[in-house]
Amino acid sequence: MGKLVEKIYNNLPYPVKFLALNIKAYQNTKQRYTKDFYNYLEEYIDLWDKDLESIEAYQKRKLIALLAEAYQYSEWYQAKMKTLNITLSDIEQDPFGVLEKMPILKKRERKENADRIVNKNRKQVAVGYTSGTSGSPTVNYLDAESINRSFALWRRFHKVIGLDTRNVRQVRFSGRLIVDTTTQKPPFWVYNYFEKQLLMSTYHLTEANLGHYIKKLNTFKPVLLDGYPSAIYIISRYINQHQIQLTFTPKAIAVTAETLYDYQRLEIEKAFNCHVYNQYASSEGSPFITECVKGNLHLNLDSGIFEFINAKGEKAKPGEVAQLVVTSFTNQKTPLIRYNIEDTVLLSGKKTICDCGCVMPIIDKLTGREDDILWTEEKGYVGRMDTAYKGLKGIVKSQIIQESPKDIIVNLIADQEFNDEMKETLLYNLKTRLGEQIEYQINTVEDIPLGPNGKFDAVKRNFTIEL
Repeated sequence: MGKLVEKIYNNLPYPVKFLALNIKAYQNTKQRYTKDFYNYLEEYIDLWDKDLESIEAYQKRKLIALLAEAYQYSEWYQAKMKTLNITLSDIEQDPFGVLEKMPILKKRERKENADRIVNKNRKQVAVGYTSGTSGSPTVNYLDAESINRSFALWRRFHKVIGLDTRNVRQVRFSGRLIVDTTTQKPPFWVYNYFEKQLLMSTYHLTEANLGHYIKKLNTFKPVLLDGYPSAIYIISRYINQHQIQLTFTPKAIAVTAETLYDYQRLEIEKAFNCHVYNQYASSEGSPFITECVKGNLHLNLDSGIFEFINAKGEKAKPGEVAQLVVTSFTNQKTPLIRYNIEDTVLLSGKKTICDCGCVMPIIDKLTGREDDILWTEEKGYVGRMDTAYKGLKGIVKSQIIQESPKDIIVNLIADQEFNDEMKETLLYNLKTRLGEQIEYQINTVEDIPLGPNGKFDAVKRNFTIEL
């Protein structure tokens, strides 16, 4: 949403807001849910239950098509391939060998060369922007197939976790400015009639407002809660603290866009009496990683190709934290070939076939962005800092900021249960995980601002390390 359009929207009376949002929602629905969408959805549902040989054959066909189009119609990739003496015949005969020769595309290159990377043979129907952690927008050109395939994969995920493939009554928490951030009274939400979706603001989740949110949830009775785990966690913690009885039980809660921490999952599942399903995708068109009904995270091999690079720049081994390098089958207009998306995962320590019946590979955890990885001389690379809060009481919200290898700041929003003993325990936990030779500063604050797109950054590293 452009700044001018956003400003106009924020100043509209609430009934006009509802009308404006639903006009846009109608346009989106017509664009997303076409005949092609349903064909792709059927294709993906069938692939979920296929044997690995069939899935890998599908991967090969998609990779040939992607590389061939990039060779012919992308100025950026054509130049790279010709420098490497790659031909269309090479792509047809050995697509995986060609892929291995291609250089890794960095975030900065992707941001600065979008108009050269774009596939000029495909008709552009939409333009998206992703702000990333820096807040500097990256343009993302989209064609109809890219949109339809992304939403088909998303709906496949819904089917896998037991939801209808059609629209279900859902609540969504995202960084979209649903209502003006200065609004003091409800409603803090707007209803998307065409997708049965109640869009709830993540910018108004204060102690004074949470009762209004819960009252609306009890009235709306969603089948699915979807969106940022930090937002759903805040509501869940309030429900559990005040022993509030909900008048509904959702079938599923699906979180995305932020790292899901174990303490958040426990709090959310306790409040809503419902399983939390994790998922990974990106507005840039990254391949999907989704949780199944057995609680395992599957690499959706039919959405792209995943490569894993460890801290030494080598192919990661089982059990290591690794950066994702992705080749996407979903973004056809702005192709991503060996793209370092700067997100990290924890690879499974052993090969396991999931009891859910899907043979697609499993990873252990979605650990976050590269910026979420801390580094100290004593401990090296450290991810998943949520374990530092185990056993602590009174912390409403917390953010760890590493300013340098020897300086850690922890900002806490705390209640009356957080005392000196809890502070000492937290300090001990931090030292255990990050080392003794560090200056730790623990601050109790009134508020912790949200990052770009309304996301909450639980961990921030403000200096560069070579991963």
